[in-house]
Amino acid sequence: MNPNGQIAIVTGGGSGLGEATARALAAKGADVAILDLGIERAAKIAADIGGIAIQCDVSSADGGAASVAEVVKKFGEPRILVNCAGIAIGMKTIGKDGPHPLDQYRK
Repeated sequence: MNPNGQIAIVTGGGSGLGEATARALAAKGADVAILDLGIERAAKIAADIGGIAIQCDVSSADGGAASVAEVVKKFGEPRILVNCAGIAIGMKTIGKDGPHPLDQYRK
């Protein structure tokens, strides 16, 4: 895949694997939109790479759709999507009181 000249969306691009991915895509010539809850950090990274940052909760379908519409308005139709957003659950799957609540996975 040659990302040069392509439009890329990276969810969770404000840190970790998402940040590294956004930086790598930009270094290869892609226009990168970083979607992240942490807009301040995402905006700093976007400024570093010449991209844009959009605050987005990817667990919300409406929020995701609005964010993609913003990317289309700014850059055009995205051709690359990398999903790095996630929520880490800080508890054991099964603890001394039994399994943790499954609704934690629905966030």
